[in-house]
Amino acid sequence: MSKSYAGVVALTGVDLDVRAGEAVGLLGQNGAGKSTLVKIISGAEQPSAGSVEISGERVRLSSPAVARASGVHTIYQELSVVPQLTVAENVFLSDLPRRGPSVDWRELRRAARETLRDLGFEIDVTRRVRDLPLAQRQAIEIAKAVHSEAKIVLLDEPTAALPQPDAKKLFALLRRLKSEGVSIIYVSHRLDEVYDICDRITILRDGRQIATRPASSVHQDDAVRLMIGDKLVGGMLGQAASEKQPRINPRGAGFTAGAPALEVHALSDGALLENISLRVMPGEAVAVTGLVGSGQAELAACIFGGRPRSSGEVLVDGKPLAPGSPRRSIASGLGWLPEERKLQGLVLSMSVAENLTLASLRSVGMWGRLRRRLEQTLAETMAANLRIKTRGVAQRVGDLSGGNQQKVVFGKWLLARSRVLIVSEPTRGVDVGAKEEIYREMTAFLAGGGSMLVSSSEIDEALMCDRIYVLSRGRIVAELAHDDTDPDELVSFLR
Repeated sequence: MSKSYAGVVALTGVDLDVRAGEAVGLLGQNGAGKSTLVKIISGAEQPSAGSVEISGERVRLSSPAVARASGVHTIYQELSVVPQLTVAENVFLSDLPRRGPSVDWRELRRAARETLRDLGFEIDVTRRVRDLPLAQRQAIEIAKAVHSEAKIVLLDEPTAALPQPDAKKLFALLRRLKSEGVSIIYVSHRLDEVYDICDRITILRDGRQIATRPASSVHQDDAVRLMIGDKLVGGMLGQAASEKQPRINPRGAGFTAGAPALEVHALSDGALLENISLRVMPGEAVAVTGLVGSGQAELAACIFGGRPRSSGEVLVDGKPLAPGSPRRSIASGLGWLPEERKLQGLVLSMSVAENLTLASLRSVGMWGRLRRRLEQTLAETMAANLRIKTRGVAQRVGDLSGGNQQKVVFGKWLLARSRVLIVSEPTRGVDVGAKEEIYREMTAFLAGGGSMLVSSSEIDEALMCDRIYVLSRGRIVAELAHDDTDPDELVSFLR
């Protein structure tokens, strides 16, 4: 299977097979091609090359409806239930029982109740789905698959928002489906779950199939290495034999003087993050790393105030920061380069100048009015310093490349005179040249006395920092120092 988008290759020659009654885990980092393959199998995307066979017959999955009719049922992380309808209506949405021209409501409720009961769920089928907890909504999705006599059930990050007891119920349901001959394709970043439920694993990296092996024959550490590949071996591990590993901070080690620039005490969000404590000393670059889905993005948002925290404390320069208030975070000297820069870091319809000054409007305003000439001057100076490639600061920021957009977000916080930056996935989706320039600006910020918390699922980026916190399933499982870190040891914590 191959897929290209406007000349950009997303998948190249990927083969995936799953037998009746078998579960195959699909593994890979962000950008590996998992989502593209899922879309092709579910009928949401058409391949550029390749074919699909179900039970030995070639089929063309031209739409999700055709895929379902062919026996493929996909359960996404964002469930496709209709919240306003009842449980019974959702289970039989595409096949409502009829009595003449009308819906047979009594038979609908009876059949839905029986289907769910067979799966081990006692749910009031007359309730609106919007009033149910997530675990029961997921049970409805599986009931839909059972009712439609699905041959293949594809699950995309099904436990991302499920507590552990509900996840165990889901695994029990999947084992039952396997015992009944249903094929399972299981996509998850949680390796322990994949190894618990899957018979074989297929690993993708950079749009290519790296390995397909029995799960029992691949240690989890080896699976991580196969997922990361050259990003680790050719980047940091390839240089690990040298006397010094590359370091983003020119000031070296020994950050012990004074109060921490940023401190987090026992932070939880009531969903994923649990009892997180960390510190960033003045002038220090600290990484938070883990496999995608471990909680790095949520932690960054919680610290900055873009996501509510249920407990815990955040301090900037020793002073407590009020929860849920990005405005106060900015006033305290804290800046955030979010993972989703287009959604959270930029206003794409506005100009480069307007985006650069967005966090420092008081500096460019007077008596409630913007001083456009000053805004332009500040923006032009910052654009020149950061080498932002643009036709001019009046250009829409949405028209810039990914690397130049990231530079605009970085420049926004430099203009706001931020002393502490939370940098989430700083080089994701940018080319090699832009990546080097972003690293150079991060180094310059640290050299000027700034402090930085780098949230990244890229191991080589984490290894460039002074200290590293390893996050797994919302908890910190290790704290490592740059000079003492064995990359193999770091990999062993990534589960």
